[in-house]
Amino acid sequence: MKQLSDYIFHFEDVLNKEEHSRLLHLAKTHKHDPLTCPERQEDLEDEYAYYDLQGTRSHTPLEPEDGEIYDLTHKAMMRTLPKIYQKYKDFLPYSAPPGDIDYDKYSGYWLCKYPTGGFLSFHADVDADAASVTCIFLLNDDFEGGEVYFWGEHKVDPPANSIHVYPSNHLFPHEVKPVTKGERYSIVVWFGYHKGYDWS
Repeated sequence: MKQLSDYIFHFEDVLNKEEHSRLLHLAKTHKHDPLTCPERQEDLEDEYAYYDLQGTRSHTPLEPEDGEIYDLTHKAMMRTLPKIYQKYKDFLPYSAPPGDIDYDKYSGYWLCKYPTGGFLSFHADVDADAASVTCIFLLNDDFEGGEVYFWGEHKVDPPANSIHVYPSNHLFPHEVKPVTKGERYSIVVWFGYHKGYDWS
């Protein structure tokens, strides 16, 4: 019998060495939004989030106008999407023609920087639509701590230049443990069908 953890997938080396090195440099030198430290529900931008999210990180949107950092991020995600479809093909809606799956919405790309001490509290990605998946692109691994834990016990600790993916629903609550040394850089996106921005 399958476990929920069987629906968390990892894709490594999503960019070549030169592309990844360049993206990491751009992420480190990008102008990051100020650190957010939400402590109460009313501090959250999303008034529909049902969890009491707490944490310390910067959470900066990446726009096409940002140029190369956006382009490399988009390239990594587009390379990975067919693999995501393959893993979830029995559960995702199909569009015409038969066999052609297409997420036509996305949340936008969010560059996350966790400084030493940065973390994100236990929560679930329930603000997306029912068929959405969450993708976390880990840019570096030269830090300590900062692991993602599901259900308080299942650790996800992939290497740099990898994407891990899981369904965006209440069955996959998770947290980012405090970074104890260094800085953790990642890019997060939610792909879906009904909520979010059009690719066009």
